[in-house]
Amino acid sequence: MNTEVVASFIMSEGRVARGSMFYRLLIAGVLCTAFGMLGGELAGSYGSAVFAAAFLWCACAVFAQRLHDIGRSGWTLLAALVPVLGPIWLLTQLLKRGVEGPNRYGKDPMARSGYLSVDISL
Repeated sequence: MNTEVVASFIMSEGRVARGSMFYRLLIAGVLCTAFGMLGGELAGSYGSAVFAAAFLWCACAVFAQRLHDIGRSGWTLLAALVPVLGPIWLLTQLLKRGVEGPNRYGKDPMARSGYLSVDISL
């Protein structure tokens, strides 16, 4: 795994596409569940709580990156605290298509510039 991907689980900088968001959440969920069960066996509910908090941290970081992709601040996650409508609105924002081209949060994760260029010089 490259260090940029690992760092993106911890920090909420940059942008992430919808597909990458789902894969990152799946990986974090599987790892935190496995280690949470192990922590629960070894340290009881405190061991499980540590990995639940780690998953929550990773999920918030990935969601903030997803919000950056549509041009919104990571602070938009606080909308989930509004009863009923907040989580529904936030889910619709997370599933929106990202802004094409670079924005103030970074380059477009779906940009494909130069991937078909071939150097034919001898």
